[in-house]
Amino acid sequence: MKKNRLKRSISLLLVAILMVTSLSLSVLPKQTHAEASTEPPSEAEQITTDFEDGTTQGWYGRGGNESLTAAASAAHSGKFGLQVTGRTEGWNGPMLNLASFMEVGNSYELSAWVRLPAGTPDSSVSMLIERKTNGDMFYESVAAKTVTESGWVKLTGTYSLLHPFETLGVYFESIDHAKLAFNVDDVVIARTPDLVPIEIQKDIPSLKDVFADDFLLGSSLLVNEIEDATGPDAQLLQKHFNSLTAGNELKWDATEPKEGQFDFTRSDKIVDFAVNNDIAVRGHTLIWHSQTPNWVFYDEKGNLASKELLYARMKRHIETVVGRYKGKIYAWDVVNEVLDSGDQKPNGLRNSLWYQIAGEEFIEKAFEYAHAADPQAKLFINDYNTDIPQKRQDLHDLIKRLQGKGIPVDGVGHQTHIGIASPSVQSLDDMLQAFRDLGIEQQITELDMSAYTNDADSYDAFPLELQIKQANRYKEVFDVFKKHKDQLTAVIFWGKDDLNTWLRTFPVTRNNWPLLFDERLQAKFAYWALVDPSKVPVETMQATAAEGSAKIDGKLEEAWNRAPLVSISKDGSAIAKVKTLWDKKHLYVTVDVLDKTANGSDAVELYIDGNNGKTTSYEADDKKYTFQRSGANKDKTVNYKAVKTEGGYRIEAAVPMKGLLGKELGFDVGMVDKSGSTVTKTSWNDKTNSQDTDTSKFGVLKLVEGPQYAKAVKGTPVIDGSIDAVWANAKSIMTDRWVNGSSGSKAKVRTLWDGRRLYVLAEVTDSLLSKQSANVWEQDSVEIFIDQNNAASSSYDSDDGQYRINFENEQSVSPASLSKNLISATKRTANGYVVEASIAWIGKAPKAGDLIGFDVQINNDEDGDGSRDSVAMWNDRSGQSYQNAFGFGVLQLTGAKGK
Repeated sequence: MKKNRLKRSISLLLVAILMVTSLSLSVLPKQTHAEASTEPPSEAEQITTDFEDGTTQGWYGRGGNESLTAAASAAHSGKFGLQVTGRTEGWNGPMLNLASFMEVGNSYELSAWVRLPAGTPDSSVSMLIERKTNGDMFYESVAAKTVTESGWVKLTGTYSLLHPFETLGVYFESIDHAKLAFNVDDVVIARTPDLVPIEIQKDIPSLKDVFADDFLLGSSLLVNEIEDATGPDAQLLQKHFNSLTAGNELKWDATEPKEGQFDFTRSDKIVDFAVNNDIAVRGHTLIWHSQTPNWVFYDEKGNLASKELLYARMKRHIETVVGRYKGKIYAWDVVNEVLDSGDQKPNGLRNSLWYQIAGEEFIEKAFEYAHAADPQAKLFINDYNTDIPQKRQDLHDLIKRLQGKGIPVDGVGHQTHIGIASPSVQSLDDMLQAFRDLGIEQQITELDMSAYTNDADSYDAFPLELQIKQANRYKEVFDVFKKHKDQLTAVIFWGKDDLNTWLRTFPVTRNNWPLLFDERLQAKFAYWALVDPSKVPVETMQATAAEGSAKIDGKLEEAWNRAPLVSISKDGSAIAKVKTLWDKKHLYVTVDVLDKTANGSDAVELYIDGNNGKTTSYEADDKKYTFQRSGANKDKTVNYKAVKTEGGYRIEAAVPMKGLLGKELGFDVGMVDKSGSTVTKTSWNDKTNSQDTDTSKFGVLKLVEGPQYAKAVKGTPVIDGSIDAVWANAKSIMTDRWVNGSSGSKAKVRTLWDGRRLYVLAEVTDSLLSKQSANVWEQDSVEIFIDQNNAASSSYDSDDGQYRINFENEQSVSPASLSKNLISATKRTANGYVVEASIAWIGKAPKAGDLIGFDVQINNDEDGDGSRDSVAMWNDRSGQSYQNAFGFGVLQLTGAKGK
């Protein structure tokens, strides 16, 4: 973080490492040198270690196995730097004792220069504080960046020490690469001026009141956040939330770390705090494959426990824990993450030790024991990625099986750890809709929204445009939640503020801002989007118009299949779908409006700012066009057609203009609708509806080269690498657009489909076949990209996949959970190789006439030296197909059958 880092318990930050509910747990090491007494040179306000005296200047190996040397090859400046080698664990690294320097109540700025030795692959290196307080160890992040061999990288961050300590030190580590060697130099630790004390905003609306008529509004917490029951952290919890979830304190490793030895010290503090403040408590979690002590699964001889022994331990644990809080905890996550789409057992169950010993029956027993311990508590099955069609179907089917056996399952918990761009809002709507028929409660149990779309990006500060984007997305997500409030009984955030979030360390160590309140407990735009959206600046959204021409007749001819789709939503539901095309003379627009009630005020309003000037008043190039549902047209410069559709009406229009490839227009669309005596307008971009006089809040429409378009005929080949006769019915497309290089391997590609799968045949021309590189993407291979709903999203949705097959039929799939969907075969040919593949549809299969996003990429190591020399595509020139579906081509599934 920057120098304005808060003055409050940053200890909460790295305690959030432990807050890995439901995804991944960092196992913290036993510290062999926690009590080391080596003292660094000390000054009143600053410590500087530059290793210029040829010694390690007080730094020592944190794990005891590291080799620390003052070496000339490790120098950032001067003659020497610290060379770190011999690491064997991710947490190993150099450490400096700060106990005699840092004082409670002060803040410190830390900086260091880090570089990797020559020949070392890029890796993330972190600088952290280790603190021992009341016998407990805390690991608090200061800074982390990707470090390279090519130049020195500066790590900087601020740390506030607000708790007494027994030991204290700063250290460096690289969790991802346990044996990584690295160099450190010019470490400076300086006292900074005191920061303004944290105070919550007491005069803003309480979230629990805003959603009082909808559902409980909750947060997870760790016991450290309520150490001071009158402090700002506790005050924020009291003001805004009417449900609390213990992040770690009720898990098995916290409540029964050793067999029969229960410890409720921490969990009692959380439950008592909630009860004393009239806040409901959710229990998380009784049975989980993670954070369960190993002794649970083994007998006294070290063998895998019998089913009977496992059940006896489970029963005693559940009876003791649930029984202790009977009447105080209103709901329990009885089982957590029992499904795993990447670890398939029958019915999608996770191959955990629970499953290996007892099969699916362990889930039944857990619910039975919990119900017996507290018959009034609501019992939930909790899992993540329930927006993914196959996983939610597996979960739905599991609950239905349990219901059929009379197992007391009261609800399903959707963790809902989402990103700023995915999954789509529609996917979340589908997720909640999918469980309605079961007649049970649903809860959002662990909501947060990462600021990132991938694992590579890292920001020092939260960009304003992403703050606004996050706010608007939270608004859209909560509109969906409110739509299902008849079944959705609680929405729980996984953390209350951006300091207390596990996403600071997962999946990589970096700043993240996933919640409604910032590090200083101040309301963000994300908060105001839920409370008063008018306080959120207007987001400038982006859309593209594909090159193509259309006949203005209200019908959607083939050219429209090339046009990306933009949805306009109201109250969580799409009310209009917009597509655009362009040629040298016109911008073509089609708008399908979902409105079955016709009246004289219904219209579509289109706004164009020719130079995208974003001005607060109209200029000569700014235009407004009104297209009436009735078809009445007073503006003879514009040709448009209005037709009735099954769901409402369609406007198709041609607006005169001189378009240029790459040109960006200011652009907005508004739906005008009358209900009774009220006329409302719902807009794509300018939610203030001030477009009639102000272009500054228009979105942006970029005129681009259109996506390539092809058809897949119906047919089912045998996947064996041989070209069956049925392939003769499929037309060929070519991978002849270059992403890397300008020549090399290309492929003739054909496609078929049926109700179960998409089939792809790639005949690759390649004079030298190579998989010399350890990186699969640099090997000679074919990559197939599928965007099943053709959403062209800016990051992968649950229906999107990347399927790679090299010339020896070695597969790699992203996301890995889709690996089971791919079947492939390869054969070498006289001039290259053939890849034949079939890929299962995800969820509901498309039908004849549907469009899917589709692309094919050919990777080529031209000379066999292990580096990728060329990349040829069918459509996407961006080189980003592995991250987003924005640049895919379009494949239409036709009803014609192959022989």
